[in-house]
Amino acid sequence: MTVFTNTLKNYFREYSKYPLVQTCEGVIRFGEVWEKSDRYIKSLSVFEGKRIGLVSVPSPETLILICALMRLNPKIILFSPFEPSSLIYRYIQETQPLALLCDDNYASKYTASPVPVVSYRKIEEVKQLRISGALDKLQIGEECIFIIMTSGSSASPKKVVLTGSNLLNNAYYSNRNLIFQPGDVWLLSLPLFHVSGLSVLFRSIKSGGSMYIPSGNIRWWEMDLPPEVTHISVVSTIMKRLLDKENYFLRKRIQGILLGGGPIPEGIVRRCYDMGLPLYTTYGLSEMSSQVTTTCPDDTLSHLLTSGKPLVPDTVKIGKDGDIFVRGPCRFQGYLRENTVEQPFDEEGWFVTQDIGKWTSDGYLQILGRKDNVFICGGENIQPEEIENQIMSSGFVDKVMVVPKKDEEYGYVPVAFVDFSEDNKEKALNEYLQERISGIKIPKCYLPFPSEFEEKGIKISRKKLTEWVCNNIKQKGK
Repeated sequence: MTVFTNTLKNYFREYSKYPLVQTCEGVIRFGEVWEKSDRYIKSLSVFEGKRIGLVSVPSPETLILICALMRLNPKIILFSPFEPSSLIYRYIQETQPLALLCDDNYASKYTASPVPVVSYRKIEEVKQLRISGALDKLQIGEECIFIIMTSGSSASPKKVVLTGSNLLNNAYYSNRNLIFQPGDVWLLSLPLFHVSGLSVLFRSIKSGGSMYIPSGNIRWWEMDLPPEVTHISVVSTIMKRLLDKENYFLRKRIQGILLGGGPIPEGIVRRCYDMGLPLYTTYGLSEMSSQVTTTCPDDTLSHLLTSGKPLVPDTVKIGKDGDIFVRGPCRFQGYLRENTVEQPFDEEGWFVTQDIGKWTSDGYLQILGRKDNVFICGGENIQPEEIENQIMSSGFVDKVMVVPKKDEEYGYVPVAFVDFSEDNKEKALNEYLQERISGIKIPKCYLPFPSEFEEKGIKISRKKLTEWVCNNIKQKGK
């Protein structure tokens, strides 16, 4: 038994009588999860130390399966069930898992998979597969590894390599700031293939707290918040929808609302503050196992308008050009490249995030945008986040994302995808922006979000929207 698996066992033993998973149908305790995972261990032992793909949807079965796999120290590659099967096949070729595990409802989707597909209900059949006995060429210590796909500016997503210890470390510092303990319940509203969802599992394991899995309806925000829930993680778009629902947060046990995942409009923060909601604004990334900076309990409004303080001392610095660097016990191991891990760190362990920011006078981080989002319009650098913040502050829209569109005269011009809160507000919005930003930054057109980009509780991919514009909107003069 490795140090990590022994640590895992000790947590499950310590909290054995506390609930770990809750649904509308009942409760599963830590001890029960451990016992249920025992049933999987014998069949899954062929993957010990090897790569296994998992199409992950939040369910008790998925969580039990992950807990079983973690005891075998494999490399778990997390795939999104919302991606087309052809894309999953490409990712399989790039990451080389020996098999693909998936929920029973998704098994039929991957009939042309280049590796065997095994549904949860047929886990026993894994023993019949001809799995190579050779050691995995990818060797990273003796503990469980998670490989998470991240969106980015590259053609294929980066594969972030995190250890179980990275995730447990992040959970420790998170729980110390935003108290989460036995008896508390965190809504598992974000996907497990994303670090924002996976981190909830580790916060629960570390603290003895519980996770509540909403019923199958993916639009959990349209339903009433279960009375058991004490903590939630949300992006700003979802938070606005919750705030717009009359009395949504009344008579609830909410002790912590973790708000992040991108730029946060000032209006949303002010509404939360005026309502007395226990808001924590945060900045995080997959490469740091989730949160990097977060505001503190009882912070002032001015503090909540930032992204908070570093959870771990000496893990964040800002370079001379505003580049944000991170390091520390939560930092990832590198990016998967076939059978190697590329480690983009300097000699002191710093990783440059591509985000840009600055410190306030009292040590809080303000995020200004991303370097790889900048585009040039008529010789001027355009930071989409600046335009988005101004559009959201107008009060005319519920959601916005600004991307570049090729233009013969200017090179690129900004266009905005928006969900207007009321009809016929485009003219009023332009008038509002004319008083606040230069004309070259005002979007040249406003477009509705394409139906294929309907969000699943996390932020929409800027890269995919940019590609959509390139393929569907003609250049000026063409």
